[in-house]
Amino acid sequence: MSPSAFAAVALLGFWVLMMFVVTAATGEDQLRATGWVDDSTPDRRERSRSKD
Repeated sequence: MSPSAFAAVALLGFWVLMMFVVTAATGEDQLRATGWVDDSTPDRRERSRSKD
């Protein structure tokens, strides 16, 4: 017995949403690891203070 059409569409929508969430989280982690996103690391704060 197959599930109803509503259940199938709901499951597909949930799967697509979770794929976006995981992809966004992984991309953010990767960008943070390369230092492109978060410039508030202690090293950079010290360098910016020393320039003043």
